[in-house]
Amino acid sequence: MKRNLNIIGPQIRRLRNAMGWSQNYFAIKLQLLGMEATRKKVAKIESREVWVSDDDLLFISRGLRVDMSQLFPPKILGARHLYHAICEAKESRFGCLIAGLFFCPELGAGVLNFASIVSAV
Repeated sequence: MKRNLNIIGPQIRRLRNAMGWSQNYFAIKLQLLGMEATRKKVAKIESREVWVSDDDLLFISRGLRVDMSQLFPPKILGARHLYHAICEAKESRFGCLIAGLFFCPELGAGVLNFASIVSAV
């Protein structure tokens, strides 16, 4: 099972391609700004294989010459329920469910209700 560790990779790829830049060229631009970047790191960010730090977000947005908000999927920016939008964007199979048990009262209550029904059988 592939685990998506960031939600900005596809937008970075789209913005980089719109500029007509290769991953290597973009990595060099990021290096010039001060980020420790290689073509391989850019590829892993774009394919969502690595987590992206907050300082790397700043370097990437500056390197692409965009506002940081443009790095996030539109679904997240306009979301009424941010937690659910982020979970959907990550397409995580279990991580959001487990956290949802703690942070979403409705989900936690539903699970408890289900557990009580199952234990009664």
